[in-house]
Amino acid sequence: MSAAPVPPDPYTRDYFLEDCGGSEFFSRFGPKVLKPQLAYCLKRAGIGPGMRILDVGCGRGELLFAARAAGAGAVGTDFAAPALALARETSGCPVLRCDAKSLPFAPETFDRVFLIGVADHLLDWELERCFSEIGRVLKPEGFAVVHTCANRLYYKVWSYRARAFLARALSLVRFPVRLPSPPRSDSDAILHINEHSVADLVLFFKRIGWQAQVEPRPNYKLVVRDLYPEPLPPDFPLRPAPAWRARLYLSLLFHWPLSLFLGRELFAVARPKRV
Repeated sequence: MSAAPVPPDPYTRDYFLEDCGGSEFFSRFGPKVLKPQLAYCLKRAGIGPGMRILDVGCGRGELLFAARAAGAGAVGTDFAAPALALARETSGCPVLRCDAKSLPFAPETFDRVFLIGVADHLLDWELERCFSEIGRVLKPEGFAVVHTCANRLYYKVWSYRARAFLARALSLVRFPVRLPSPPRSDSDAILHINEHSVADLVLFFKRIGWQAQVEPRPNYKLVVRDLYPEPLPPDFPLRPAPAWRARLYLSLLFHWPLSLFLGRELFAVARPKRV
């Protein structure tokens, strides 16, 4: 794990258009069809007209576009200039270049603050300062919506390694099994300097004095029908799992403690404990 923060240099326009998660959705649909992670976060956030929304690390700006379409006043921040240019084009919302550890907003400004796919890119001390700022700008009844790019136990400890080992073992006895695709791109391996497990996030929020519900998320092929209206758009990049398979997997396997290892990504609704 890197001991130094990631500089903005690797976050180029090409990164956001080609490597950053959800690029296959953005290239086909622009901001009009969100990637599953954003669709789920938006669903859980309960955004309505007149609300004030902040997206920290707004990337291409799809979430800003959706929040604006829902009638909310949305603002985005990022520390990478290419992201801000894209987000401005995509959403039409105001965007600001700033460090997530120093947000240029007055206290108690926002009903919701999103931190989507950002936590993996920040060291713990950076996250502590970031959440201190998020807590400052949240309204008393507001909360933060947090989503990580990866569950450390899934990618580094359990599923991918186990599946790769099994595939190689079966190949040795001439049983044709395709090796699983690497779970992350080369840029992910460089930029994800602080991946978490459920326990990591629970302890982190406890340490900074926040209340948080941390939830492992399954492969989105299993929950496509919960997130998108039918029929799915043509050329939709995610093939839904058969309904029977999704029900079987989610009802029999995706429960604690197995979900701690089988969840690919992590989601949380978090709020500071108010005195």
